Amino acid sequence: MDRRSFISLAGMSPVLALLPPSSKAEGGQAPLQSSGSGTQVVLRGEYGYEQQSVRDLQAGATVDARNATFTVANSRNSDPSAIMGCDAGALPVNRYPLVIRNCPDVHFVGGRFNGEVPLTSDWQDTYCNSAALLVRDGSTNATIEGVRARRCWDGIRFAERADGFLLKGCWLSEIRDDAVENDYLLSGTIDDCLFDGCFSGISLDPASNERDGTQEIVRIDGTLIRMHAYLAKGDITHQAPVKASDMSPSLRIVGSIFALASANMRGFRRLERTWKRTIESRDNLLLWLPDEPIPSALPLPPSGFRVLTGSDARAHWDKAHLQWITAHQDVARFSDEVL
Repeated sequence: MDRRSFISLAGMSPVLALLPPSSKAEGGQAPLQSSGSGTQVVLRGEYGYEQQSVRDLQAGATVDARNATFTVANSRNSDPSAIMGCDAGALPVNRYPLVIRNCPDVHFVGGRFNGEVPLTSDWQDTYCNSAALLVRDGSTNATIEGVRARRCWDGIRFAERADGFLLKGCWLSEIRDDAVENDYLLSGTIDDCLFDGCFSGISLDPASNERDGTQEIVRIDGTLIRMHAYLAKGDITHQAPVKASDMSPSLRIVGSIFALASANMRGFRRLERTWKRTIESRDNLLLWLPDEPIPSALPLPPSGFRVLTGSDARAHWDKAHLQWITAHQDVARFSDEVL
């Protein structure tokens, strides 16, 4: 096989086996790159706390990470607090274990991202920014498929010049912040994914008021999003399944389930903007999982959503959750998962 079209890494300390020895990346790491057509990059083994950078691949390359495991760690101590924040301590961190840069039309498949992000500390003390998988810098029309990630800060983040993304068949759980961060307000599709237990589902709400995504469209197709309440600014709560602003992309939501877990949830204004930005809605469910009644202030969804509450909502989620996992046996599991 042509040396230029196949790159394979393996072991605890991966090495670039099939690139010229002179190839080096920032920080002394070898870049994963090729100029040949049909480029394939294979990531295999335990990468631990060592960040990997996939960059400058020819358009249409494939990155096969089905047998690779990465560690996500954002805090230098196991219990960050107002006195000792997440930047203090001696624990190793790996805040961005895998970064994809300047890889247009890349197809990234698989990968297990095992997080060590604290789950019980307050959100504001744990906020050392991090994402399991970061796609950016000219990686337009990227397809991210079959990723399994848990216990992360953000799950998958699409940043500058990563528009036109497709996130497909990914399973993210126990996410302390956003399952998907798209705060650059890019166009893209989230298809057939399971986000199970996240503080925030899909973020389309940038800190900067200078971004305008109103001409873009984000499609949410056949995707299951269950919120989970974490400690945040002194309360046990969660945000909205989609965090939207007035400048967010338009939304097309089809065949999807949004499950709200806390009667004390935040984000009513963001949820109201989500419904305002929705231009297509059909065959969806909004599940209110608590036994408490839906608050009168909760913005209800547009037509195209059916609302279930209490035990009916929980039973429906349990069934849909099991069906998704059963139907996606090709998505990697962690060794301690019995499903």
